[in-house]
Amino acid sequence: MRSSLLLSFLLAKLLLSAQTGPGGVGTSTNNVLWLSADQGITESGGLVSAWSDRSGNNNHAYPPGAIPGARPSYVVNSANGYPALDFDGSDDQLWVQDHSSIDLTQWHFFMVLRVDLQKDYNAWMVKGDDSDENFEVLSYNDGNIHAPTKYSDGTRTHPSTAGGQVTTSGFNIIEYSYRSADGRDIYKNGSSIHTDNENKTPRTNNLPLYIGNERSTSGRELNGDIAELIAYNAPLNATQRILLNNSISAKYGLTLSASDLYVQDDPANGNYDHEVAGIGRISSSDQHNDSKGSGVVRMNNPSGLNNNEFLLWGHNNAPMDAWGVTDYPVSIEGRVARVWRVSEVNGTGSAVNVGNVDIIFDLNGLGSVTASDLRLLVDTDNDGLFADETPIAGATGIGGGNYRFAAVSALRNGRRFTLGTNNGSTTPLPIELLSFTATDASDEVRLDWATASEANNAFFTVERSGDLERWEDVVEVAGAGNSKQRLDYAAHDHSPLNGTSYYRLRQTDTDGSSELSAAVAITRTSTIEAYIYPMPFQDRVVVETPNEQLLSVDLFNMAGQRLKVPMEGSSDRTTLDTYTLPSGSYVIHVLTEKGALTSTIVKGQ
Repeated sequence: MRSSLLLSFLLAKLLLSAQTGPGGVGTSTNNVLWLSADQGITESGGLVSAWSDRSGNNNHAYPPGAIPGARPSYVVNSANGYPALDFDGSDDQLWVQDHSSIDLTQWHFFMVLRVDLQKDYNAWMVKGDDSDENFEVLSYNDGNIHAPTKYSDGTRTHPSTAGGQVTTSGFNIIEYSYRSADGRDIYKNGSSIHTDNENKTPRTNNLPLYIGNERSTSGRELNGDIAELIAYNAPLNATQRILLNNSISAKYGLTLSASDLYVQDDPANGNYDHEVAGIGRISSSDQHNDSKGSGVVRMNNPSGLNNNEFLLWGHNNAPMDAWGVTDYPVSIEGRVARVWRVSEVNGTGSAVNVGNVDIIFDLNGLGSVTASDLRLLVDTDNDGLFADETPIAGATGIGGGNYRFAAVSALRNGRRFTLGTNNGSTTPLPIELLSFTATDASDEVRLDWATASEANNAFFTVERSGDLERWEDVVEVAGAGNSKQRLDYAAHDHSPLNGTSYYRLRQTDTDGSSELSAAVAITRTSTIEAYIYPMPFQDRVVVETPNEQLLSVDLFNMAGQRLKVPMEGSSDRTTLDTYTLPSGSYVIHVLTEKGALTSTIVKGQ
């Protein structure tokens, strides 16, 4: 692809703030969609009912309500210990409601996927109808990648790569970028598999983004697995591509065919596979010098980052607490179990020195922190131990729960680092939540959770929702304050919702800061008492829940788009003004204090 000096300059200006997108590349401004199966999944009985967007743009994915049971399966340990969603090739699919952030005229996509059955057609991600696509990625029987686009001038192109790019033998990273000034590029595991000089503007639409299927077609349901989908609203520069590919390949245990620079994910180096991020520079107009990603470590301000040099880091997935950790110098009182390791290399993988760097730790959720208590530990002799190292002091608070060690010179290729405290009273290490579960117990729901350690833990609050948007407190349970042994807790929801509901655990420290667990779903088989009439309807639809408080009513068309129609009513009755709607089928979602109901309704001629 032809480079753009102007774009590179603008990207460099954006990088003055930390990049919190995947692999430390992008922010919510340009990272418009980020779906990863290891976070934000709501499932019941192994079937997915929601996939939350991590980009900050609320482009969450849901099964189509009009197709009961069309829900992909949640499969644990699909790739390197990470989960994926399995689509059965029959009706499984997810829809992302249309939003301006995903109506794209240029883009850069990363997809981690594999097929279970090679067929025509496996639709991975499509926005629009067949032959009228804003963008589309699907694969054919021979495993080639097909990427058609309809343009604003009414023309359409539909290029395909060579075969064998998507396989049944394992996951691959498929990457697809487009901008009219530079054309189209498709990559597999970092290497180019298609390029062209297409220079037209894609035509956007107001239709949902389909994942695992294509709208208004049949036989294109995906028979395969998706572990991660990432979308940017403009192509990345070459440095960012290298950093993100290394992050994804480390996470899923994949091998890059180009620029495989982060080697600390190799088993021989200790499997530092997790939340890999990095900084780097190919040239003065193509660089990325401030990165954080989804982890707690941010690095920036390299003093000697030269052309074709990179610094990447990832961790061993140990918890951010001190439970059972004894390997630390006698001069400090503890360290977190999590350890990071760096690759500081050039484009051929040879060791380099990018100079001093600032290391910032995001300690939100850690509890009380006094900056002068923090100690950075670097394994300078590379023996895998920290007890023989000299702690590095000098951390300063920079706001927002972030603490900076400035101009750190101790990092070198292959070295490990971690974080300790000099005072376990004023800067204790945090609570570790081992588990949180919800169990249907006839007329109530039992909530159980366990902690391995607690620091300044004031109390827990169990929260409940019927739709993953509106949450209410169910019960509050006192915490142990400080503990270094396993503690088990139990509580009950004595008035649970019917149907599917969601629970999460909020842990609050003595200083008022709090942290949320992931949500867990539970489905109760009883139904709510709701009356929807007349059927078929004409100018209005009435929803009554005579014995329950009515919380919300939402109306969708069969494409999954939420419709804005006038409503009025009381706590147990709502009337929808449907005069302007065309005849046909619709989906209505009713939420009460006792549960939810989804039903297909019909407007007559």
